[in-house]
Order: sequence, then C-alpha cells, then structure tokens
Amino acid sequence: MGEFFTAGNPVLGISIAVGFVVLLTAIGTALWFALIKARTKAASTEPNETIKAADLLRQSYVNGDITKEQYDEQLRNLQNPTKN
Repeated sequence: MGEFFTAGNPVLGISIAVGFVVLLTAIGTALWFALIKARTKAASTEPNETIKAADLLRQSYVNGDITKEQYDEQLRNLQNPTKN
C-alpha cells in the first residue's frame, strides 16, 4: 500500500487526473443548474401583458392624453376583459 504514493507510480497520476476531471465536471454541472434556475426565476418575474398595458395607460393619463374617466374605464377593461 505504501508503494502507491511513490513519485514514479503512473496509477497515482492517472488517479489524480481522473479525480480532477470529475471535480471540474461536478463544478460545471452545479453552475449549469444554478444558471438554469436563475434564468427561470428571471423569466417568471417579468411583467405580464396586463401590467405592461396598465403602465402604458397610467403614463397616458399622467401625460394628459386621456381623461380620468377614460383612464378608469380602460383600467376596468384591462382588469376584467370578459366583462365589457
């Protein structure tokens, strides 16, 4: 057993190389899954179309392009699209 850790043993070098490759593969896999999880989380936090439309509507009201009554009516239509 003591002869395994001698300087000229080729099996020791191969064992270290295989271990290093396995370690790098494990680190790469962990990073890959972390990136996929972060990407999925970022995609789920994007505002949906209703929120984007409400923001545009609010901006139109702030700019004076529409009246308060028009804003309220259009906002109700956005929030309850089936109840027109």
